[in-house]
Amino acid sequence: MPARLSSPVPSALAAALPSGAGLSSSPRYLQVAGALQAAIERGEYPAGSALPAERELAARLGVSRVTVRQATLKLAERGLVVRRHGSGTFVAASGPERIQHPLSRLTSFTEDMHSRGLSAGGQVLSFGAGHPNPQEAMQLGLSPGQRVYRVRRLRTAGGEALAVEESILSAERLGILSAADVQDVSLYALMQQRGAAPVRALRQLRAVNADQELAELLGVPLGAALLSTERVAWDAAGRAVELARASYRGDRYDFVMELREAGT
Repeated sequence: MPARLSSPVPSALAAALPSGAGLSSSPRYLQVAGALQAAIERGEYPAGSALPAERELAARLGVSRVTVRQATLKLAERGLVVRRHGSGTFVAASGPERIQHPLSRLTSFTEDMHSRGLSAGGQVLSFGAGHPNPQEAMQLGLSPGQRVYRVRRLRTAGGEALAVEESILSAERLGILSAADVQDVSLYALMQQRGAAPVRALRQLRAVNADQELAELLGVPLGAALLSTERVAWDAAGRAVELARASYRGDRYDFVMELREAGT
């Protein structure tokens, strides 16, 4: 992997931070966030450029890496930067584009992103085979003794983390699978290749707040608003082929439904 290129730390950035006790009553991370925001607005960090690494910023500004991380999370909350898992923090363009997903169509995450000209990623966080719990067995129409695959992935678009998805799939209906088979691919395309293409689904949505793990994976503040979904999908033969749970960033993702008057 090529080395990550970042912008140098401008000397004016350190000078913008109050030094000495009592010069500012605001938390240190908010001071760092304010100084970084001012530098972005002055054009010292152009749109699309990478901010300096946490270690570099912390050393130059005389603060801890935790303080720098809190500051960049605050900037991400304001829509000024984008935190890309494994790559760093980048200055946002004119503002983060909200992705709208129509609930009237059954499409995969990969298909949605490609339709917007974005590359879709699916980093495997965990993969395993086992038996369904009673609720999963009922939803998938399986017996407790049948085997399922559990696939948990970080879904990205253009390198930006947007969702964490977990899919429970029938091993009998999909055949042999490995973690390599589901890395950075469309599960729906894979299921279609194996004769288990979903043709209809039932999806439930609710609002949740990001816990520590989801906040770190998605690059959002702890407690940030997320959209949580659960979906059961069936193939053309009426067999349940997927049970999927996902947590989407509330600041980047909208689910849209068209409503019509009854009888039209």
